[in-house]
Amino acid sequence: MSHKAKYLDSLQEIFALAPDKHEANRKSSSVLEDMSGDDVFFSEILDDHLRKPGSLNKLHYPVVGIDIAQNEYFTLVANCWIPLPNHATDISTKAIHHHGDMLLSTATAFGTGYEHWTFETPCVVDSFAETYELKLIERSAHPLNHVAFVDSYIAHLPMYPPDLTITYALWSSRFPTTWKDRAKRIPILNRNSSRLREMAKKLGLASTLELKAVEYFDFYPCADGFRGIKTREEFPLTNNEDYLSCLFQIIQETGNEQTASTIRQELDGRGPITNRNTVLQYLSDLESGRQITGRLSEEHYNVERANFSSNDILSSLKAQNLPSGIAID
Repeated sequence: MSHKAKYLDSLQEIFALAPDKHEANRKSSSVLEDMSGDDVFFSEILDDHLRKPGSLNKLHYPVVGIDIAQNEYFTLVANCWIPLPNHATDISTKAIHHHGDMLLSTATAFGTGYEHWTFETPCVVDSFAETYELKLIERSAHPLNHVAFVDSYIAHLPMYPPDLTITYALWSSRFPTTWKDRAKRIPILNRNSSRLREMAKKLGLASTLELKAVEYFDFYPCADGFRGIKTREEFPLTNNEDYLSCLFQIIQETGNEQTASTIRQELDGRGPITNRNTVLQYLSDLESGRQITGRLSEEHYNVERANFSSNDILSSLKAQNLPSGIAID
């Protein structure tokens, strides 16, 4: 049995037998910890990723995501965090945010890790001005092999890591698994989830279908506290060249040069490759041991309301006269 199959079987059994999703996440922490220290597991999921059609043609996003599993119980993803050009660690990777009714368990599998902030569920102060009160729960490190849990509606924020960092993110709804979760796995429903959500809200069915209907998920510091962002402002997908630089850095830094043979098979096999010569150059770098440095696109940092400093957060906490002096673990 592959390492991937072993871990996924363990997680699925835990979720199938646990009395609730919180208990499932608690029991899954030991599996995630073992997974985070297993280099073979990462090699397997990386090889699977490279074999997927179009894996070499993707556009760039600030985190390189590797899908591992999705079923009616949970979704499991590897997030590969690329550092800032100056390797600063006191800048936010995105807006402070929560995930509605979703539960998140995350384990650091490679790299130094990052600083992680968690806040109580944001409370509205002035709906017209979109101001919110945030109370800091914890400001702590999320180092190698550490497992952290973020509850539903709890706001959190990863800061940029100093170096390439890889985490495994285990996502699940807080609610019991039902036929509706199995229905959501049907491809045609999954592809049209946004349209279905809007229809459900108009018909008043959001609570029945257990779809997210919360208006504000994202927040940023301002002079008098924090403001909400009603419409999520996602980072744009940029270009394939920056994506390839990060993908090949991940391959090299994690010691997975053997995947070069998989990549060459893909070059000779399915469909057109957007930047064939760039891929060939990175393969040459891999095989000769020349260092490959991934890069964020310029559109992915220094973004207003998404990238702010630790001091900005602390100043906003002080401005609303709430505790802010929780030390880093």
